[in-house]
Amino acid sequence: MVNKWAVFLADRYIRARRSEKKNTAQKLSILGLSAGVITLVAVMSIMNGLQMGFINDILEIESYHLRITGAEDTDTVMDVLEKIPLISHSAEFSDVQTLLKGRSSRLDPVLVRMIKPDDAISDIKLLEHLGIQKENFDISSENKAVIGSELARFLHVAEGDSISLVSLSGNSFTSLRPGTFDLTITGIFQSGYYEFDRGMMFISEKNEERLNPGLESGSSGGRTIGIKLKNRYRDIEAISNIKTALPEINIISWREYNKSFFSALRIEKITMMFLIALIFIVIGVNIFNSIKRTVAEKLEDIAVLYAVGAPEKAVKGIFLAEGVIIGLAGGTAGIAGGLLIIININEIFAIAGTAFSMLSAFTGFIASAAGLSSVSSFTIFPEEYFYLAEIPVRIFLPELVLIFTFAFLSSVLSAYFASKKLSVKNPAEYLRYE
Repeated sequence: MVNKWAVFLADRYIRARRSEKKNTAQKLSILGLSAGVITLVAVMSIMNGLQMGFINDILEIESYHLRITGAEDTDTVMDVLEKIPLISHSAEFSDVQTLLKGRSSRLDPVLVRMIKPDDAISDIKLLEHLGIQKENFDISSENKAVIGSELARFLHVAEGDSISLVSLSGNSFTSLRPGTFDLTITGIFQSGYYEFDRGMMFISEKNEERLNPGLESGSSGGRTIGIKLKNRYRDIEAISNIKTALPEINIISWREYNKSFFSALRIEKITMMFLIALIFIVIGVNIFNSIKRTVAEKLEDIAVLYAVGAPEKAVKGIFLAEGVIIGLAGGTAGIAGGLLIIININEIFAIAGTAFSMLSAFTGFIASAAGLSSVSSFTIFPEEYFYLAEIPVRIFLPELVLIFTFAFLSSVLSAYFASKKLSVKNPAEYLRYE
């Protein structure tokens, strides 16, 4: 049970410090804590935006949530998948790594995905992440192709142009012979993920025999069945349902298929969060020294409290209250400031970019008038270095709670350790000359 007099004394102590203008260290501690929280919120939100953008593009465009390989009777498998409510979409496809040539370019490696036109068009998430409209994704015949925007730029081609795809024919490795066949570009996608925009294209599954040498006509042995779930985090449950109906099927989840890449992203995020969180240690040391100095200045007052019978725990709580106030104020202000900045981050960078461009233009004008070489225009995110249309942001509530908890605990624990050795064994010794 909290002693009312202890709360009263803590309130008087904090008010007295404010009225005496001796709370500079407290203000600096709150500002430092807020700055640390703002930095952590901003960095984590941008990192989440980038990572989740990569993860969603990979899952929706390339890997799917579940993959079934080696199925001999794909029609039976597809019939089973249609009856499972957890599944939102499924499609047969096959991938081939080959070479591609444009009108005036050299041969360039490309990942060719052969898929049924109806399966591609019905996959709303695929079209959404490719950044292409349904009517522009036309692979309805063998000679049509949809390619990435960066690949089109590298090949110097546009919609309506022809490209040449290299194929191999022969029944054995020694007898393979290269050949080419022409395709017409009917659509160009821009996913925002450079790897796909630069090295991926879609064509009809009717080209499968030309690009898969040795594949028997009508065989499905080289095809993969991609499955998208309504909730990708229920993949284990979906695998169990599929295995119940098809016990011999070979199925793999997105967690395993992309394990190395996703693990690298997780380690990167944890490391970055740990490094930035070190600022709380610096702030905690500052709070510790501030409160410890205050304790030393108030030894006579503390002696009076001990003399009138105040318990040691209650006296420590007076100084602990300052740490709680710093933690609450700094953490709350930091979370609010971080959210304000991160929600408007693109607008802030747009304003900053405009200001720097105007400054660059003015500097160039002055330099030209003085006969000096003009300064090149300034861009915050130049296209030759950054493949970003805007800064992606994702905010997760559990992370905000964790950041606030770190900030609050760094302040409270610092105050606790600063007052831990608070002890006046002989109050009369401190009050002798008072």
